[in-house]
Amino acid sequence: MKGPVSGVRVLDFGLLTAGANTSAMLADLGADVLKIESGAYLDPFRVIGKIDGDEGWWNRSPQFRFTNRNKRGLALNLKDPEGQRVIRALAAHCDVVVENFRRGVLDRAGLGYEALKAVNPRIVFAAISSQGDTGPERMNVSFGSTLDATSGIASLSGYEDEEPRISGMDVNYPDQIVSLFATGIVIAAVMEARRSGKGAFLDFSQREVASFTLGEEILAASADPAYRLAPRGNGAAGVAQQDAYRCNDGKWIAVTLAKADSGLGSFCAGKDSTAAVAELLARGIAAAPCNDGNDLLHDGQLAGVTLVRDAQGGLVKGLPYRLDGKGIAIERAAPDLGQHTDAVLRELLGYGDAELSALKKSGVTSTTPTVGDV
Repeated sequence: MKGPVSGVRVLDFGLLTAGANTSAMLADLGADVLKIESGAYLDPFRVIGKIDGDEGWWNRSPQFRFTNRNKRGLALNLKDPEGQRVIRALAAHCDVVVENFRRGVLDRAGLGYEALKAVNPRIVFAAISSQGDTGPERMNVSFGSTLDATSGIASLSGYEDEEPRISGMDVNYPDQIVSLFATGIVIAAVMEARRSGKGAFLDFSQREVASFTLGEEILAASADPAYRLAPRGNGAAGVAQQDAYRCNDGKWIAVTLAKADSGLGSFCAGKDSTAAVAELLARGIAAAPCNDGNDLLHDGQLAGVTLVRDAQGGLVKGLPYRLDGKGIAIERAAPDLGQHTDAVLRELLGYGDAELSALKKSGVTSTTPTVGDV
């Protein structure tokens, strides 16, 4: 892999979006990311994205492919003492650990920060969780919905006098944004570890990151004890008129006006969305189409940047920025379960055929699920 962080190796326990997308962005930037799963515990995206029940279904999930491109895949049983020993040996050759298990899972397996720091003092350990590594709520089960609620985001989403709205799994906003924050801090911590020779434990709370994006609302509440975060629909304080308007082709457009215009709804209803947006922009008015996924799929501006094809022709998420005018390159499609286990253990630990065969026979390594019908 080539890129700004080539030469950095990541031991990746990341699952779903929050963890796996953090390591995916590091991989996109050139890091050698070793995705760790096992036949007994797949990344849930392999199951959530199950598209058929045929042999090898666990390797065809679009959701898994989205957040695991450019990685090498290993299947090692974290509950087996030998699997734990192999992972500790791999940690000695890595710069970063990324994980978003429930708090305590890796500690109980002898693979937490203290255990891996003893093997490699320069390791940067990025622990991503819903509530953070400390505090009374650290063990709470959370999803994007509950994080929308506890962070304060849901209190602002929706129309005036309606119930709070959660983004749900269609957006899962807190998972998306924590991976952007975490990637940058991990890179900074690796730079410091190489300078000082000392690693770090990075504690990322998804709730805290989501609340950070509401800083102005929290500041307003601190200035006025009576201030309440509440849904405001499409309007905004200090803006004369702002809303979404339906056009005669059935599509919606968003418009913001510096001066109120009571006839705007009728104007939009009489034109198709493309013509309405063009005319409003020509008049110096901020207007844009309300795109859905299909619109974005066919938007040429996103091709090669926000949306990219992998080596198998599958669609995956890109990066939300360009490097020297270029998007990312998908040099390696998301791995099959355990696809690179043997190659990595040979390369980094010097394993031979006999040792690899013993690991397979004992169930430490695998290339098929052992969890039964999913």
